[in-house]
Amino acid sequence: MREALKSAPPLAQLAFLILVGIVAMSALAGAFTVALALGGVDVSFLANIGRVTEPFGLEAYSLKVMQLAQALGLFVVPYVLYRTLLDQPSYSIGIRSTNLRMLLVFGAAMVASLPMINFLAEWNAGLELPGLLSDLQGWIEAREQDVEHLLKVFLVMETPWHLVQNLFLIALVPAIAEEMLFRGTLQPLVFRMIKNEHVAIWLTAFLFSFFHMQFLGFFPRLLLGAVFGYAAHWSGSLLLPMVGHLINNGVAVLIAYFIGVEALSPEVETLGANEGQWMVALFSAAVLIAGMWVVRKRSQLEV
Repeated sequence: MREALKSAPPLAQLAFLILVGIVAMSALAGAFTVALALGGVDVSFLANIGRVTEPFGLEAYSLKVMQLAQALGLFVVPYVLYRTLLDQPSYSIGIRSTNLRMLLVFGAAMVASLPMINFLAEWNAGLELPGLLSDLQGWIEAREQDVEHLLKVFLVMETPWHLVQNLFLIALVPAIAEEMLFRGTLQPLVFRMIKNEHVAIWLTAFLFSFFHMQFLGFFPRLLLGAVFGYAAHWSGSLLLPMVGHLINNGVAVLIAYFIGVEALSPEVETLGANEGQWMVALFSAAVLIAGMWVVRKRSQLEV
């Protein structure tokens, strides 16, 4: 079976990996549900788990466990199989010590890029579909409201321990797991199908953004996906996109925490998108471009 899978077309390999990922995710979620039931918990609440209102109740923590099941099953398992069972070329998770400067430059560029991302997100949120697609527009806005509701519940943090939990669940786990699937598995498979690195990177970024089902933030996530894709392709390592992903999510969690304890002004959360701050967003974009240029040049020197 292994030899048949190794010789199968990339699209067939991708379908197999995603199917196994879905099965693994379902198995993990099912095991958690059974554990709750055996513990005497009425699991009927899981049917409406997306309507969580209490940030520290059983529903909220159950949703977080379900997210872990998705990360491990749907994201990590396909990457592990891709690297072991199929033994196909991909980006490694390690990075050579000589590339430490590259990692630091990329991390700094990602921090500097946040105002540009905020500006792009604000522009994206203001887009409206033509009148003929008003029903789709309504669904998109309703979906966005549901996601915003869950984020607001998740980002309620009353203690430093709550901050640590969210940094782990919202920043670290997605940074590692999502990059394993999208840049570590999907991008190499798409490249083998299309034979064009730029098309593979942008198509993977498109699928990355589409997967999140948050269309009012589609374009900034598309751009981030492309940045992560080029960073992985140039460096040959998933560590760069993982660090960039971690920074993007982690800073959002930190800002939410410090705004909640009134240590920061709420305007910090939308830096670059506030009125009259387009120059800040432009400078942010320039720093990101410069950082990506350095990453590429250093990657070429390492070859």
